Amino acid sequence: MQKKITKVSLGILALSIIMMSALFVGCADDSAAEAAAAIQEKKAEASEPAKKKSVPENLTKALPGAKYVMRMAYTDAGTWPAMGEKPQAEHAYALLFKSVIESMSNGELSVELYPGGTLAQSKAATEMVQNGTLEMAITTGTIAPFYPQMQVFSLPYAFRSDEVAWRIFDESDFWKDMVADMAEEANLLVLGMGQNGTRHFTNSKRPIHSPDDMDGMKFRVMSSPIFSQMVTALGATAMPLAHNEIYTACQTGVVDGQENPVWNIAANNWYEVQDYMTLDGHVWSENMLLINNDYFNDLPGNLQQIIRIAALQGQWADRVSEALASKITDFSVLKNNMEIYAPTAEEMDKFKAAVEPVKEWLKGEVGAKVVDDFYAAVAQAEAELGY
Repeated sequence: MQKKITKVSLGILALSIIMMSALFVGCADDSAAEAAAAIQEKKAEASEPAKKKSVPENLTKALPGAKYVMRMAYTDAGTWPAMGEKPQAEHAYALLFKSVIESMSNGELSVELYPGGTLAQSKAATEMVQNGTLEMAITTGTIAPFYPQMQVFSLPYAFRSDEVAWRIFDESDFWKDMVADMAEEANLLVLGMGQNGTRHFTNSKRPIHSPDDMDGMKFRVMSSPIFSQMVTALGATAMPLAHNEIYTACQTGVVDGQENPVWNIAANNWYEVQDYMTLDGHVWSENMLLINNDYFNDLPGNLQQIIRIAALQGQWADRVSEALASKITDFSVLKNNMEIYAPTAEEMDKFKAAVEPVKEWLKGEVGAKVVDDFYAAVAQAEAELGY
């Protein structure tokens, strides 16, 4: 398939970071040589635009005279509104959060934003928040090492719609109890739940209409055990890699495919190195706003309330931004550059049947009660929404 190479796009920043990372250890010599050549070529293409996309000073600059300054790290690009037609979801969350915090506190509380992984990638940022070297982060799919029970939300095909997921996170006692337990056990307090999007498979080998078509393929996954279990159950090989390694891994054949929401595939230009996309929607993926629990509890009560209000407003900005991208603007980009397939109901039944062992595996990891209570909460949310 002929690929469009867009030289000035939101994906350039990610590409420039990718080109500076080390080549994968253990690849054959010829693969390493090809990867090195590809890296140099992409690096040359991306270097000048990348300079123009450095983090704006106004994001990282605290308000003069602020009594409390919180730093927030996240992975999405921070170039909007200077560049791009809309903010990426985490950036939308962060911008609104910062605005509400600083205006409602009359400058007593200020927020420094570090987008694009400039301070830390998602997993490292979560660890920094936990140990108190960073106040806040928006993270996706990296909580398992810190609080394994959160993996229930990544059980494949658990949510039939965004609305069911929102109902769980906004209304359910199950989620409220888990938030309280995570704060106590992991020192990580969840303030709000945005939306990273519904995840789909892409690859460079062949169309995927059923799990049989995934046999023998290698897929990049996040560093969360349940994602590896899911891909293995579908008959493929899982390769955990960092977000900023995806483009080069796909380009050089280290992996055949990956799985991510529509907007993320478009924003990072992965359609340049992937030919096929299957809209199976295997996982509803979160953008979770975390704060160090000890830090939060040490703040004055009035500032805690402002932070909670800002977090709730920010999560809706995040959800709307993701929906506009994945369901409208960015989907058209992928449709013009990839072969996209939507499985039939019968084919979806095969995907769901194949991943049933993942549910039993997770029960062994976090206990049957957590998994069973989660599915009970999902059933209740579906009933309340009229499904």
